[in-house]
Amino acid sequence: MRAALAACAVIAAGCAHPLAPAPDDAAAVIAAERAFAAESVRTDMRSAFLAHFAEDGVLLRGGWVNAREVLQGGAPPAVTLDWAPQHVEVARSGELALSTGPWIRTSRARPDAPAAHGHFVSIWRRQDDGAWKVEADLGISHPPGAEQATVEVVQPPEATRAGETLDRAEMRFVAASLRNGAHAAYEEHALPRLLLYREGRAPVRGKAAALASGALTGDKVLWFADGLDMSRSGEFGYVRGSYAAAADPARVAGHFLRVWRREGDGWGIALDV
Repeated sequence: MRAALAACAVIAAGCAHPLAPAPDDAAAVIAAERAFAAESVRTDMRSAFLAHFAEDGVLLRGGWVNAREVLQGGAPPAVTLDWAPQHVEVARSGELALSTGPWIRTSRARPDAPAAHGHFVSIWRRQDDGAWKVEADLGISHPPGAEQATVEVVQPPEATRAGETLDRAEMRFVAASLRNGAHAAYEEHALPRLLLYREGRAPVRGKAAALASGALTGDKVLWFADGLDMSRSGEFGYVRGSYAAAADPARVAGHFLRVWRREGDGWGIALDV
């Protein structure tokens, strides 16, 4: 795992194209997210995803898969999927961003049927032509009631590129999870403003609330990274992959995406789903 994470970090740092930050990157990401959702409602979910995902963008279909490869040629699902950004974070370098918020899914065949609710998490990347495209996407389902009308924008903090790299921070988290259990690992590595998403539960805001929620257990968990990406400014990044119980590492228990922020000289977990 050490070698895989280190290789990802080198690729992310070495292959980034120089981009000048837009005057208001958060507003651009919000507009891109809203346009994506509007197209989903106006046309269909499949067409919207094909239009707004990057060529190498991934989503979950039993595992992390290329979105375009699995969606091209398929029939549009008989549902209407709508969503809205509720929380947005952008790297200081202006090319990598997080957008998350509530989604609602209704049946087109049975419009009177109860709607499904949940929250999505999308990582966006600004392309060479300035357009924002989705790089990674996943979400959770939960009971209704977690929506809000306003969008919270987290301003990029002052940070230095010196010190620990993102892959090292992730490896420290994995080691803590194996040594002391997941609850202790999040207690050690999460930022105070952590957003914690778990299937079937409403999002939990704040590290203290997450630790007290019961969503984080003391079970020892092994995390396998499939991909890691970091902003050019070196203070924002994410890791995605799969996880398994330490007692049964060969059986995949699920998949994750973890957003990290460097604040000061150290990395902390800003969002975990």
